[in-house]
Amino acid sequence: MNEMEVLVQKEKDTSYNQRNKDLFTFYTLTLINQEGLKRRHKRNLIFVGLVSMIPALILLHEVEAITDSLLGTILNLSMPLLYNLSYSYLVCLLCLSFVVLYKRKSLF
Repeated sequence: MNEMEVLVQKEKDTSYNQRNKDLFTFYTLTLINQEGLKRRHKRNLIFVGLVSMIPALILLHEVEAITDSLLGTILNLSMPLLYNLSYSYLVCLLCLSFVVLYKRKSLF
């Protein structure tokens, strides 16, 4: 028998001077069951946390290449806009209009 079954059997064999022995037994067994569920839940959370870290550890050496690539793309797209004021004005207006449309509850 495992540890929980031993505790349950021990609790069933113990005699108490209670008015409602079945209710007390049910309450005690519920507490034992909750403790077991807490342990299993904690173990599952630790397992999921460790498994979810695996992709981050695999990609850790690629982070520099990914950030350099994204930063290079952003700079390549934004630098020409800084030289031409009409393009930068148009981009600012488009960004502002998207923000305004996003913040409004309805379009009409």
